[in-house]
Amino acid sequence: MLEHILRKFKTDDVSRGAKVLTAATAIRWIGWGFAENLIPVFIFSFSANYAQAGLLKSSYDLTLILIMPILGILADRFRASTLILIGYAIYIITGFSYLFAGITGLALFIILARVSNAFGYGLDGVGRDAYYRRSNPPSKLATVFGYFDSISNFWWIAASLVGIFLLKYFSIPWLLFMIVPTVMISFWVVWKWRKKGEEVKTVPVKRKLNYREVLKEFGTWNYELRMIMVLNFFLMMSWAVIGFFLPIQMFTEGAGYTVIILFGVFTTVPFLFGLLWGKFFDKKGPRVFIYGLLSYSVLLFLLSVYKSYFLVITFATLISIIQEFVSVGKEELITVYADPEHFGRVDGLMRSVMNMGTMIGPLLAGVIIDATGGEKTVFLGLSACMMILTLGFALEGRRLHMRKLKAAASIPVFPESRAGGE
Repeated sequence: MLEHILRKFKTDDVSRGAKVLTAATAIRWIGWGFAENLIPVFIFSFSANYAQAGLLKSSYDLTLILIMPILGILADRFRASTLILIGYAIYIITGFSYLFAGITGLALFIILARVSNAFGYGLDGVGRDAYYRRSNPPSKLATVFGYFDSISNFWWIAASLVGIFLLKYFSIPWLLFMIVPTVMISFWVVWKWRKKGEEVKTVPVKRKLNYREVLKEFGTWNYELRMIMVLNFFLMMSWAVIGFFLPIQMFTEGAGYTVIILFGVFTTVPFLFGLLWGKFFDKKGPRVFIYGLLSYSVLLFLLSVYKSYFLVITFATLISIIQEFVSVGKEELITVYADPEHFGRVDGLMRSVMNMGTMIGPLLAGVIIDATGGEKTVFLGLSACMMILTLGFALEGRRLHMRKLKAAASIPVFPESRAGGE
């Protein structure tokens, strides 16, 4: 059914296994879509200020930081479907925890929901991404990840719009509980696919499950992977602040649940075109990579200046377009620069770095907002950081270009080797 809805997209470059995992994720995201946009507001209701809200949110990110390197090692040792199924089972705890938080009013259940969500997402995400990289050619990875984003986000947006009407009859905790039945269906889909034996098997790479091995892995990274790591950190820091604090800020200024949901929908719409962004990056992405980062920095600055709901949603949507383009592109770059047998570990460590950004961003932003009374300083700082990072990538691109020119100049050119026989 998913391919029927997106039949206009060419998906010949996507492996069958990747399509199955994408379908399973889309089903799971339907359950999340009903009320995920309202999670920042729901968490804020358990907090006395912005700093406490950021602290509650950070329980998710801190858990991911601690577990992702280890999960990355597991992804290189075990079948992807094994990790995904365990992650799906843990998601059931997440759904029940949100429900009990709403019933009891205890922040303890919020923490349990966030921590279990981190384990479920970590196992699911690392397993799925590692499988995508193993079952598809590197030159098509941006297209594959774009395909995933297009389909899964389509159903998430559809569920979010339905959630606007369901709020008339159900509270936020009950809508978040819909995670449970949908993830059970996703579990069945992956289980049936696993039993058919179509999964590309993992070649086990034996590594000790400790953080010393993680540091050794980081020590083997080349300069390009480290640059991508820094990019991941600042992108996720910025996006975490946008996605978490802007909805809260609008809500405290009088916006209703409908506006908050529409904010989430509009900022997710660009991810529907992930397949197109991926194909575009496969062809011309590196040429416009720097321009995307520069535009990202400018839009962060504009968020610090304008306050109207329309402009805030517009700027955030444009940022999400750039976020998606850069996201599918950097996945391909990681695949190109990393060794195939290290995909799981590289992905796990990258995700830990990304989650450092998503943790530090809201924590720092919460403290700054409480101290200054607004988010202007936060977005100005993020804009400056992204501008510096853009300059770094531009200089690195120039350095690599000069290196290629010097290498080409050192190769002797013989007359008979010229095109056309000149």
